[in-house]
Amino acid sequence: MRKFRTSLMAGVLVAALVLTGCSSIGGEKWVAKVNGETISLADFNTRTSDVQKAYEEQGMSFDSDQGKTMLKKLQSEILNSMVGSVLVRQDAKKQGLDLEAPEVKTAEDNIKKQFKDEAEYEAWLKQQAMTADEVKSYLALSDYVTKDVTTVSNDEIKQYFDSHQEQYGGQGEQVKASHILVQTEDEAKAIIAQLQKSTNLSADFPQLAKEKSTEPGAAQSGGELGYFKAGAMLPEFEKAAFAQKVGTISTTPVKTTYGYHVIYVEDHKQAVKADFTKVKDKVTTDALNNAKSLKFETYFNELNKNATIEYASGYNPEELGGNSSAAGSTGSK
Repeated sequence: MRKFRTSLMAGVLVAALVLTGCSSIGGEKWVAKVNGETISLADFNTRTSDVQKAYEEQGMSFDSDQGKTMLKKLQSEILNSMVGSVLVRQDAKKQGLDLEAPEVKTAEDNIKKQFKDEAEYEAWLKQQAMTADEVKSYLALSDYVTKDVTTVSNDEIKQYFDSHQEQYGGQGEQVKASHILVQTEDEAKAIIAQLQKSTNLSADFPQLAKEKSTEPGAAQSGGELGYFKAGAMLPEFEKAAFAQKVGTISTTPVKTTYGYHVIYVEDHKQAVKADFTKVKDKVTTDALNNAKSLKFETYFNELNKNATIEYASGYNPEELGGNSSAAGSTGSK
């Protein structure tokens, strides 16, 4: 249910579901060519297999129809990520950037500080379907593109603060909910009718979720989603959950792209505002980093727009189940 991150993060289950329409050049099968440079099927398979293991270790399953639909979207994301990495590396080379420059090393070290050791960092790279050199290419090109972004206005600082309250001790409006996901509206209506007779929703709802829900992991979680804020869930689901009273279930099924949901709202927390005066310096730094990120994103989008990208038959990200982030001329072979 939670939205998947589409920046440097992508996940996919390949194994028996890898498509067979890939092309070959010089005897090597490939899934995409970026400005003439190939992304091999072998590399794609290796990276996606690594991510598969990471997701499975977290209890993810792609066996159901819903899981297979999700899988296609994840396949699209991981290929987009690989294409993006090639574009960044190509441009970093074109600009003559040194991946071992002190500023790149410092930025890389700052990332590594988030992990207890090198092994944990390497494991994280596999989960992102990336290599260490690809990360350094991103860092080098980002530094090159954003070196002139040195200040932000007071309005930008305040706007960033208002939209990132949780980073500074505040809290956005949140709902704690569970759900039961089924494929048809009639199934959802039958579950609602059954739950309306319950005298102990806190016990009966999770039990019914374990028995009826098609969501991967529901058999263990009982449909529990925990607390979530605006923007974390699909719009239809979120709108219904935030409008529902605490201690109640949906009176009608909530339809999303995944099926029909019965929602049980357990708690609703109102927003709490952080104290700007106590965190102004940190907000200023964060807003500056955000401004750099936005400029790099614009630059990267131009790389996509001007790129020539060819996908092997069946491997175009849109065919795999997602929207291609590479907006250059595309084709298949």
